[in-house]
Amino acid sequence: MTEAHEEGKTGLEAQTDAEHRSMKDRDADGREDAPKPAEPTGGRPLREFTVSRIRHMVAEAPPEPGDLLWNQLCRDRRSAVREIAARLKRRRAHEEAVRRREEGMRSYEAGLWERGLTLVAGADEVGRGPLAGPVVAAAVVLPRELTFNGIDDSKKLVPQRREELHGLIRETAVGVGIGSVSHEVIDEINILRATHRAIREAVENLARALGRGPEHVLVDGEQVPDLRVPQTPIHRGDELCTAIAAASIVAKVTRDRLLEEYDTLYPGYGFANHKGYGTPEHLAALTKLGPCDVHRKSFTPVFRNGDRSQAYLRFSARLLSARSAGEIEEIAGEIAGARDSLERYELAKLRDLYRRCHKRVRAGMKSRS
Repeated sequence: MTEAHEEGKTGLEAQTDAEHRSMKDRDADGREDAPKPAEPTGGRPLREFTVSRIRHMVAEAPPEPGDLLWNQLCRDRRSAVREIAARLKRRRAHEEAVRRREEGMRSYEAGLWERGLTLVAGADEVGRGPLAGPVVAAAVVLPRELTFNGIDDSKKLVPQRREELHGLIRETAVGVGIGSVSHEVIDEINILRATHRAIREAVENLARALGRGPEHVLVDGEQVPDLRVPQTPIHRGDELCTAIAAASIVAKVTRDRLLEEYDTLYPGYGFANHKGYGTPEHLAALTKLGPCDVHRKSFTPVFRNGDRSQAYLRFSARLLSARSAGEIEEIAGEIAGARDSLERYELAKLRDLYRRCHKRVRAGMKSRS
């Protein structure tokens, strides 16, 4: 081929030739070629096929760089065929980018494997923000070699893909543990403590499934108190670490299925649609129907629409009108003595109000000094 002809090639043709020469060089090293499948063109020139037929051939058996069909696609002068070739290249580039990203997402586990650890778990929770239902956590140990791709932050996946990946994770995982903390407990101890409890429960249940505890846990977000296992918190871990992403998928699917059951038990709220989150549909149902048994009574939108005891109304009004720290403490003592007449979520709300009123009184004292 003349130098002038080489210079006249398009970038797509030059890249194809380079890939083809690279394959020839590998053959020259003496390695045995893998048997190639029959070419879809049957050896005929591509120009003898219609664009529609070429699309069908590519869809049935996408060619690889160096294949005869790949080279013919890149050299064909028809704009529609060259667009098919360009789409193939874009798809391969996307697949390579996904492969590199997924490889990077396993680096957190790989670093611990290199230190000699074998049971490295990822842990994540789902359900901090909803107005109803439990907070659910999962802890997952994945095998070193995954037989499938696509694990990602559960929030980025459509429901059907989440369900597919959930099944694959359950089938292939070394171990899985689930933790769940009810709406009643959330109302009693607050959502942050409930989240930590759910993660600890998930890790404990993982240990039971494994027959021994994991050696290290990679946790989404912040450190989990009293975990009793070495841990590494990773900010945005469900996006950056495969094990944590797998845990987020398991936790999400587990909780979503439960909320779909609630939709049958408590019709009218739309739990199957919003999974307990505070959507306009959910807020409208709360206003119309009031809270049901699985609502988190301490969460403000629910609390505003729920029944409040006379004791709560009396104590909250007195705290709001208190003018000194001594008066606030006196009211707090009376609240402690009347615990039996208050719901747990009302006690939680009064504790929050007590702290806010103390801050207000201290701020007032500073401004006067």
